[in-house]
Amino acid sequence: MARIVFPPPPVDSEQTRSFRTHASYIRAFRELALGEGTLSLENAVAGLHASAVPVLFSPGGPPNACDRDQLLACLRRAWATARLLEHTHALAEDSEIIRLANSWGAVQAYYVLYGVAQALMVAEGGTRPQMHEPTKRRYVDLWTSRSLRIAPWTLAAAAPGSRLADADGILGGPGRTLDFDLHPWVAWQGEQAWDIAAKALRSTRQLLVDDCLANKRREKLAAKKKQWRLDQEARATSGRKPAVEPKTVRLTTAEREAVAGAVRPATIADYLYRLRIKANYEDVTVFSNGPSSDREAIEVGADLVALASATLLVHELRIAAIIGADDLVKAMDAVLLHASGESAGGLAHRRDLHARLS
Repeated sequence: MARIVFPPPPVDSEQTRSFRTHASYIRAFRELALGEGTLSLENAVAGLHASAVPVLFSPGGPPNACDRDQLLACLRRAWATARLLEHTHALAEDSEIIRLANSWGAVQAYYVLYGVAQALMVAEGGTRPQMHEPTKRRYVDLWTSRSLRIAPWTLAAAAPGSRLADADGILGGPGRTLDFDLHPWVAWQGEQAWDIAAKALRSTRQLLVDDCLANKRREKLAAKKKQWRLDQEARATSGRKPAVEPKTVRLTTAEREAVAGAVRPATIADYLYRLRIKANYEDVTVFSNGPSSDREAIEVGADLVALASATLLVHELRIAAIIGADDLVKAMDAVLLHASGESAGGLAHRRDLHARLS
């Protein structure tokens, strides 16, 4: 088969700038979840499990009345998507298709979160949301509106002045002033992952604000045109000259502030959805043409795999606390029984960790 050759991108191409920014955001989320990438994925996931159990796993309460079939269906979708992500990355890591694999990896990472978050919602006695926006909206209640502190899942960007938020509108932050001037392309490290992840969430929320402002302008223009049509009828009746039809409107400062303040907090679910839309629709070449080297592409793929595994683990712990660790492990065993191959830090590894809770 002929080798796929990607020409080196221009240094300042749009794809390169976008890729570098999102690669930095993804790495920041992964480091908040699993620490700096000095450990193997298995050891990092085991470390997260040990630190998350006291926060997320509190068994002993009465079981919730939930739809077990729906719960397991959501879990199976999340696990299957994660395995696709893991195996694709493992197969593509040393080949020329890693860049193409990352285009799907960005989409798959979102759907891992989408499926396992819906599983937790069902486990808590709710119904499974049927669309993306209700899922992302309920994700806020699932993680940021509770007394949990486990980044990056409880980290969110809200309107400044929001309850429990810091002066910049960040919920679940590190308890210090964040540096939003820190550029995602610099060689940041350690605690600066907080600054980069918060920057990713704040820019994601701004996109939500921009959409709401655009909707408000459309509503205001529609109302203005409706009034214009009524005025035209009055003008025609009185024989006055027709007025020019309005084409644009401007929002007042108060209107803009009201719209921005009403936008809900943005979480990692919103960021991964943003990445999914970008890779699927807005800029399908960002992961293929954006990396300046295969090494950059490999690192992003590894970060997506690690973040997906960590996201599964924390949700699984909360589900295990509700339905019991034994039942969660049985569900994992049922999937593993029909699976072939296993990735480091994947389903089988997490299954063994959860089994110790029984």
